[in-house]
Amino acid sequence: MKNISLLTAVFFSILFVSCKRTFQPIEYGKEACSHCKMTIMDKKFACEIVDKKGKVFKFDDMLCMKDFANDKKLNDEELLLFVADYKNPDSKFLDVKNAYLLHSEAFKTPMNGHIAAFSSSDEVSGSDQTNAQPIDWSNLK
Repeated sequence: MKNISLLTAVFFSILFVSCKRTFQPIEYGKEACSHCKMTIMDKKFACEIVDKKGKVFKFDDMLCMKDFANDKKLNDEELLLFVADYKNPDSKFLDVKNAYLLHSEAFKTPMNGHIAAFSSSDEVSGSDQTNAQPIDWSNLK
């Protein structure tokens, strides 16, 4: 009887851990964008969706992520949406709903979305903000 209880506990522990929804690192130069199928190369603009079942979709540009979510009729409220921090792309991904997003032609994104994400408005500086306009995730088209 102890063995059955132990096996049941192990089974449910594995099941619980395998269903955890979390960010998965992107292998730059190896993985393709889930929308446009281009290889994801630029760390400053990479982003990711984790759906309600834990399935991960990776993108090379925020517009690809938005178009994918719209095409698949995904509900933003059920998704985890991550975007690279423009200033710290090697170490940090942000929740796109809480990130400070800027649109500017100065941002040379892979699919010409021209949108970059920052952790706060205080992080924005330099020539990249020239004529930049704040934009909200829900307003992207």
